[in-house]
Amino acid sequence: MTTIIMMFLFPIGLYTYFVIEKRTKKEYQAVFDNFQQETVANTKLSNQEKLNLFEQMLLGNGYEIKELNETSVVGEKKVLSMAFIFMGLGLYIVGLFFYLAYFFWFQKPHRVAFSL
Repeated sequence: MTTIIMMFLFPIGLYTYFVIEKRTKKEYQAVFDNFQQETVANTKLSNQEKLNLFEQMLLGNGYEIKELNETSVVGEKKVLSMAFIFMGLGLYIVGLFFYLAYFFWFQKPHRVAFSL
């Protein structure tokens, strides 16, 4: 029974990666891009207030602030891929351990940079 479930997890992971995660990655980045455009266009705020808003946006979404200066804020966060977890489970759990090792030691974090 477990083998049958694992056989279906790999194709589900492929679907999740190529259809769902590709689409949501663009939508996820668009949220940050729209926030930056709206904040920069707001003439009522000073530059320091805008940078504070950028910093709050990053911290509120779980990002770690890597760089902060007078004109920009940069945050980084590692994003766990459910598609690769499904595919790893579909490869008789061995692939899951490979993905988790990759996630913790080799994966580059998602980087968001806000600038004025």
